[in-house]
Amino acid sequence: MDNTLGVTIDDLTTLAATGSGITITSMCTVFAESEVTSLIGRGEKKENIAFGIVDSVINKVRSLCIKHGRDEHYLLTGGLSSNPYLLRCLKNTLQASVTSSPLGRYAGAIGAAMLAQERIH
Repeated sequence: MDNTLGVTIDDLTTLAATGSGITITSMCTVFAESEVTSLIGRGEKKENIAFGIVDSVINKVRSLCIKHGRDEHYLLTGGLSSNPYLLRCLKNTLQASVTSSPLGRYAGAIGAAMLAQERIH
């Protein structure tokens, strides 16, 4: 989505912090990107589009967390896990503590490597 807006991920979250009023309704990435392209074509401000993108991600993560049971603390992993704006938004949305490890963005790769190592030995 950041590529579609022509910004970096850090710029996307900086813009999102000053935007409002946009909802991205599609859960499918391809359709959501189409929505973003349409919003750009209509001349919507980048800040508002960025807000909608981040809000969509936050709501998706929130629904997954609630689906698996409420908790007082969450550990965020993945490519965006070290982004302070996302951590703050999730904390506010979940009304719980949300932290990340400095290696959180590599959690999937580390897990895959550990599984591969187990299967080799």
